[in-house]
Amino acid sequence: MKRFVEVEQLLRAKGVRLTDQRRLVVRRAVAYLHFTAEELVRDVKGFDPSVARGTIYRTLALLHQAGVVEKHDFRYGPPNYEVTFAKAHHDHLMCVQCGEIIEFQEPRVETLQQAVVKRYGYQLLSHTHKLYGLCRTCQHVDRKRVSLPPTLHVEEVVA
Repeated sequence: MKRFVEVEQLLRAKGVRLTDQRRLVVRRAVAYLHFTAEELVRDVKGFDPSVARGTIYRTLALLHQAGVVEKHDFRYGPPNYEVTFAKAHHDHLMCVQCGEIIEFQEPRVETLQQAVVKRYGYQLLSHTHKLYGLCRTCQHVDRKRVSLPPTLHVEEVVA
């Protein structure tokens, strides 16, 4: 609940008008770690079926513009959103079979990235680090019974 109040204050400070429907979308979004837009749509509609899909997508876009959520294209499946508001930088592991996402921090990776940036004379503005593989559970599943890894996702803008 505290996180929701802080996000609500941030949005108001940025001049975002919070209707009851938008407030519901924000409250449900900040309850997640990672989620897809369609998962958020199903969740919000479970609380209030009258909230339009467009309202949910537009509110999600507002959250992204305000820096509350970050959009990740994990290559496999639809984009995921992550509430990054007041959250330290981290990287991701993703199982291409079941979709599990693990967040991790590794200072040695960050140090190496900074060395590469310096070597090539870049000014780093942002970065993401995503590792794809099979989680422990999926490594032990009979490969004959497992479907092929999800196909590469090409994002389609829906708003």
